[in-house]
Amino acid sequence: MNSKGNRFFLGGNTPKGFYSFFSEVMPLKDANRIFCLKGGPGTGKSSLMKELGKEYEDKGYNVEYFHCSSDSDSLDCVLLKDLNIAILDGTAPHTTDPKVPGAIDEIVNLGQHWNEEGIKKYKTDILSVQNSITNNFNRAYKYFNAASIIHEDWSSLNNEALNLNKFNFLMEELKDKLYKSTVSSMGSCRNLFITAFTPTGIVTFLDNLVDRCDTTYVLNGPPGTGKHEILSYLSDEGLKRGFHIDVFHSPIVPEKIEHIYIQELNTSVISSNELNQQLYHGHQVYMENYLNYDTINCLNEKIIDAKNCFYTLLNKGLSILTEAKKAHDDIEKYYIPNMNFDEIKDVKKYIADKITSIESSLSK
Repeated sequence: MNSKGNRFFLGGNTPKGFYSFFSEVMPLKDANRIFCLKGGPGTGKSSLMKELGKEYEDKGYNVEYFHCSSDSDSLDCVLLKDLNIAILDGTAPHTTDPKVPGAIDEIVNLGQHWNEEGIKKYKTDILSVQNSITNNFNRAYKYFNAASIIHEDWSSLNNEALNLNKFNFLMEELKDKLYKSTVSSMGSCRNLFITAFTPTGIVTFLDNLVDRCDTTYVLNGPPGTGKHEILSYLSDEGLKRGFHIDVFHSPIVPEKIEHIYIQELNTSVISSNELNQQLYHGHQVYMENYLNYDTINCLNEKIIDAKNCFYTLLNKGLSILTEAKKAHDDIEKYYIPNMNFDEIKDVKKYIADKITSIESSLSK
């Protein structure tokens, strides 16, 4: 898969609160540089990353964009894969500080380019809005947690009907179709989200992934029909054979896997599920064919009740995220007029010059 323009999430709003995979951007041992941007809301971090990402994508580099789950139009990180260089937002809720200062990471402080006196006079207002944002996120997480409990009930009802003999045969069949060879390297796994709960609803970049794959297998079915178990098994089997795998987690149960991408095969195995509610092109596997229909029919009323309750709670949580986003937009109003964005252009040039220097050293 050509990585140009790939779009993911490094963090998610989940039943467990904010769930971070920021450490998974790339292995630290491989990193040539990590620019850790610090600054307040509205200080230009996302715009700077977008501009740098586009410039290097236009130059032909493989670029990955990691979006913010609290505002999917904004970025949390840009990764220049060919150069092993990341530019990321190091502020809350995904506070990131240098792990190998100077040798790999460096802090880029955008706070040096604001009018502090202009911001200080809004101290009381900023604190009030920050408190509102925190309360709204905490409320949203409670509703997501309640939804996850009902989701587990929905899953367990479907799981009661799973025909294990047929299911185990399916897992082996998919493994044999995928892995006809091994590669001469150690396998590795990168954990990410490709779907997130955001203030504008459930946002997924799965289409972006599927469009770039040579082969896609689509597991269609509701929760509890074994999709996570298949994906976990296929991921483990791929790692044993030396493949590099991107593992995409579920925002409703972040310990569970929604999709995987096998880099060397340019192949994905994805779920068409209760969150994305979309049909995808590829080799279709219908998980309901592996259920006992007599059992499902007996449980149907309970399943419908759980499904309806799940979406009610989930949608309430999403609506509260919308309230949090409105408050966040309010707080930006105190910062944007007090930023010197001409100086931010100089910051961008500083980063670009550093990247050019790394390019030159790598080409020698």
